[in-house]
Amino acid sequence: MVRRGPDRAAADQVRGCGAWPAPAARPHGRAGPRGGRPDLSGADPVAGSSGVSRLTATRSFLGRHRLFAAAFGLGLVLRLMTMLGFPPAIWFGGDSASYLSTALYHAPGVSRLSGYGFVLFLLRPFHSFAAVTAVQHLMGLAVGVMIYALLRRYGLPGWGATLAALPVLLGAYQIELEHEILPSATFGFLVMAAITLTLWWRRDRPLWATVAAGFVLAVAATLWPVGLPVLIVFLLYLAVRRVGWRSFGAAAVAGAIPLAGYVLWFHGHYGRYAFSNSDGIYLWSRTTTFANCAVIRPPADELVLCPRQPVAQRPAASTFIWEKNSPLNGVPGPKFSARKNALAMNFALRAIAAQPGSYLADVLRDVSLTFYWNNPDHPSAAMAHRYEFAYATTHWISPGYLLAPGRTVASDQLRYGGVTSTRAVEPFAGWLRDYQRFAYLPGALLGVLLLAGLGGIVRSWRGGGFRRLDGWGGPGLFPWAASVTLLVVPVMTADFSERYALIAMPVICLAAAFAFAPREQGGPARQAAPRAPEEQPATAPEEQPATAPVELPAGGPATQAAGPPIPSTGSAAPAGPGPAPRPAAPPAG
Repeated sequence: MVRRGPDRAAADQVRGCGAWPAPAARPHGRAGPRGGRPDLSGADPVAGSSGVSRLTATRSFLGRHRLFAAAFGLGLVLRLMTMLGFPPAIWFGGDSASYLSTALYHAPGVSRLSGYGFVLFLLRPFHSFAAVTAVQHLMGLAVGVMIYALLRRYGLPGWGATLAALPVLLGAYQIELEHEILPSATFGFLVMAAITLTLWWRRDRPLWATVAAGFVLAVAATLWPVGLPVLIVFLLYLAVRRVGWRSFGAAAVAGAIPLAGYVLWFHGHYGRYAFSNSDGIYLWSRTTTFANCAVIRPPADELVLCPRQPVAQRPAASTFIWEKNSPLNGVPGPKFSARKNALAMNFALRAIAAQPGSYLADVLRDVSLTFYWNNPDHPSAAMAHRYEFAYATTHWISPGYLLAPGRTVASDQLRYGGVTSTRAVEPFAGWLRDYQRFAYLPGALLGVLLLAGLGGIVRSWRGGGFRRLDGWGGPGLFPWAASVTLLVVPVMTADFSERYALIAMPVICLAAAFAFAPREQGGPARQAAPRAPEEQPATAPEEQPATAPVELPAGGPATQAAGPPIPSTGSAAPAGPGPAPRPAAPPAG
């Protein structure tokens, strides 16, 4: 046996190979000592190699992403505790009852978009609200995974990408919202999926990814009206990025399909092409905080909608819809009839046109509630309590409330999931109540993150980025614009709610983290091409340093520790001059 010299042993250590082990047994099929016959006495090395390789790959993956794996594991434990502490789900009053009605009877609601009812319909065979919340908790974890994967792909270190995902993985209010029978978790998942499809390939993004992103955002728009403005922002983003008419048109058509399907569904039940009978009523409620009919001068049929209280004594905007003395009750017919909705829309547009300054001031005031350090009691303390574990067992709507002749809230609950209330199971419920007291992202810090995302966009202007539209704004442009849309549009069209800030939070964190991504045009950082031979310093073969193989972060640039670039062929560099290495092909993206 030939022994290695000290130089070869040292080189092996530098290259990470370690000492060569002495073979304990001859490999299967290798010539043995007797007449060249194969030695079949040893164990088959192929047996069990697949399982060992998978285990090794898993351990290697967890080692490279150990910080995120720890955060993900803790987030999973918290969600399991939630399912054990508050089975089977948290009921959000009339909203949950409306979505459940759609799942059971296949008719869209008139007071809100009912796409979430279709999600409940798909999960109905499980006959369990726990199955619904389990899927929603998995969606929350998936949002954290998408944030981390995108940021690593754009060159952020593991700790930075993990930090951006922490609010969605570990935030108590986020976990509580996932446990509600509400579309919030599904909507947030769809928006993040569309952002991931859009940004995964910065250059040469495949057509199917653009089409899929438009379709997913349109599906989200059937769950919550703000999805439609986000879809419009997405199409504007494609135009700014100069994706071409083919990609732009395909995305627009893909987005139109779910929206058209929903409108036709609504028409089939109510005889009019619309998404609901409530958009005008919600916009009217937005104007009730400032409307002065002496200035607006509405026609006679709209006078009944004028608020009666002085401006200083008026409650929050959305409260005007549901209070007993609401001006809406002065209009004959159901609260969300087509006629009442049209009348309210006309009044609202007239009020905004007559008092644009007052409208803008009230919108900005309510948007500012997002950035309070503590969650504000808006539109009321009772509404704010709906997002707290301490009030999870409260019946915000009576189980005996009559939804239709022969149907109550409780009867629908029993028909779908077999239970009518939320239970608090100790000690898990107590742990979560205590955890929610401190495990949340204060609104003031959310504002800082929003400014950081804006700073990343401004940073991209340096070096001509402002003039080059295809790279304008950097990777954070679309998520930042989407997050602002998620925060502002609900307040412009209805009122502020803590729920809307929670939906926008993961997107804000992603946009803020992009501000710290390495500046590399075209998306994920690329590997620099090797220098030409004439540009490399002349180095004798024996003087070339041994270069350790570099472990690449997901999507990050390859950075060698020392010495000139050498081809990664798995063998030692040839002695003396050789042909020039071929430049590394840039990755698609």
